[in-house]
Amino acid sequence: MKRFIPLLAVAALVAVPAASARPAAAPTLQSGKLIVAFGDPNPGFVNGSVRGSKFLNPKGYEVDLAKAIAAKLGLTPVWTYSPWTGLFAPGTKKFDVSFQEATITAQRKKTVDFTGSYMNANQGVLLSKNAPVPHSRADVQKLQTCAQQDTTGLQFIQDQLKPTKKPLVFPTTTALYQSASLNRCQAVILDVPLVLLEAKSKPGAFGPVAGQFVTHEQYGAVLQKGSKLTALINKTLSQLTENGTVGKLQQKWFNYNFSKIPVLK
Repeated sequence: MKRFIPLLAVAALVAVPAASARPAAAPTLQSGKLIVAFGDPNPGFVNGSVRGSKFLNPKGYEVDLAKAIAAKLGLTPVWTYSPWTGLFAPGTKKFDVSFQEATITAQRKKTVDFTGSYMNANQGVLLSKNAPVPHSRADVQKLQTCAQQDTTGLQFIQDQLKPTKKPLVFPTTTALYQSASLNRCQAVILDVPLVLLEAKSKPGAFGPVAGQFVTHEQYGAVLQKGSKLTALINKTLSQLTENGTVGKLQQKWFNYNFSKIPVLK
């Protein structure tokens, strides 16, 4: 025998899922929050005070970009500090996403997820005050170069530049820049935006940014490998690029045409 459900009851059953349907919450570590990690402060990208695992009062391009992403996702950003040395290590991350001017590479993608690009960069050459100004790749090869550990700058020195002297390697950008300001290092090899903004923020501490090597690098934000957030943040970043937000933030914080730096050949 068939049983018939009254039409009103059927309508009520159909209406319940529609009424209760809500957008799925973003799969973040803490409900309603986006935990954003930064590394060492870098002028223009992120400035603020690091206190243990906390990043206090951050300001900069990456900060504003993280705020825009969080707002689009209906999340409250929470700032934290995560050292560069462990950024690409496999395993569980204590952040949802990290902005550290990290170049997207195939090797790094083996252990972490990347968002799409939010900025392009080449490798720049920042001189110490006592260093002779190079006009070619051959000139740079004769200098005492230095780089930060686990960076594409160090990789470029080792694989492509191949200077006559072994490069000095430092764990942080702070130590790297200090070596140049003390004339221990003649040529810092690091991303053009980073070295240019560092030099501008500390007039008289260094020599000029003598040039750049074209490497066509792209910065991506870092997430845990296999993160369920990756596709969501990628979609949001694409929207912010298309609607002009990314371009406006770059203009706000940099307002400089990095292509004006001469290319060293």
